[in-house]
Amino acid sequence: MRKVFLIIAVVVIVLLVVGFYPSWAEKPVKDGTGPLAVRIDARYPAPEYHSPLDWWQTHHMDMVNRGDLAKTDCLYCHEPVKSCNNCHGYVGVDPIVETGE
Repeated sequence: MRKVFLIIAVVVIVLLVVGFYPSWAEKPVKDGTGPLAVRIDARYPAPEYHSPLDWWQTHHMDMVNRGDLAKTDCLYCHEPVKSCNNCHGYVGVDPIVETGE
C-alpha cells in the first residue's frame, strides 16, 4: 500500500511540474513579433552610436553611467513600455519608469 501511495505521489508531482513549468519566451527582438517585441517609432532614425545594435544593447547603461547620456535623453525616442521594459524584464533588470525629470 505504501508503494502505491509513493508511486501516485511521484506521478502527481511530475505532472504538476510539467503542467506549471514556465513556458519558453522568445528573446526580445527589435521589430520582432510576439509579446516581447521591441517597437520603436519609425519616424526616429537610429543614431550613429546605436551601431552595432548588438553592442549597444549590452552597453547602453555604460554610456549613461559615464554621463555621456542622461536617462531622459533616451526617452525622446523610446517609450519604456514598448521599447525598453520588454528587454529589461527579459534580462531581469529594473524597468524604466518615466518620472518627468
